[in-house]
Amino acid sequence: MVDNRRHSDQSDFEFVQNLFNQVKPESASPELKAKILISEQIRRSNTGFSELLDYLWPFGALWRPVAGLSMAAMFGIILGLTDPLSTVDSDEALTEEIVAFVTEVDGQLEDIE
Repeated sequence: MVDNRRHSDQSDFEFVQNLFNQVKPESASPELKAKILISEQIRRSNTGFSELLDYLWPFGALWRPVAGLSMAAMFGIILGLTDPLSTVDSDEALTEEIVAFVTEVDGQLEDIE
């Protein structure tokens, strides 16, 4: 707390406790209580597949991760089908890489001894 000898932690605690004692708690309206009870009855009446689904996936709506994974899969399929390197023959691409490597290394192997 503050380095002031006039105040002690006990007096601060009593002051805060007095403030909390003066606050009156809010009570829920009858309409809110009825909505809560009705929603709980509806939730309990859903048995079978819904209960199994809630047990297996307790994180909320199942469509969100399914939609995200589906979009990622579709993006991968589209990207894979429209890859510009897929039109190039693999032997030709490998030959171009070997020629580029030999051109880069040419003359450097003589220095190594």
